[in-house]
Amino acid sequence: MATREENLKKINDELEQLSDEDLDNVAGGTIGETAKDSEILYDYGLVKEWHTSLHMIFHWESGSAEVDDGWSKAGITCVTKPFSNNKYFKDGKQISRDEAMNIVKSKFKRIHHISDIKVFN
Repeated sequence: MATREENLKKINDELEQLSDEDLDNVAGGTIGETAKDSEILYDYGLVKEWHTSLHMIFHWESGSAEVDDGWSKAGITCVTKPFSNNKYFKDGKQISRDEAMNIVKSKFKRIHHISDIKVFN
């Protein structure tokens, strides 16, 4: 098992490979948007766990796939993108993120409240 120092070094090495524009996108949405989607989908029982933006940076493939799968359980196709806004579709028609969330809220019972808590996104 890696030590805390080894983990921090790995994180710093990975972050140094990102451009300033990439880091701005992470902080401004995109990866953060997908992380926030994971929280909402977790609240409604559509994914097994929620993720922070930092987790999504290092586990984009598996984390974004889990979010896409969670949306599909609500009948929504989501195309997650790490450096631009996600796209949401219902019945082949593009919808807004708010519309997608409203569909989830209307079709499923909320079982957690993690999206109400301010976490590091």
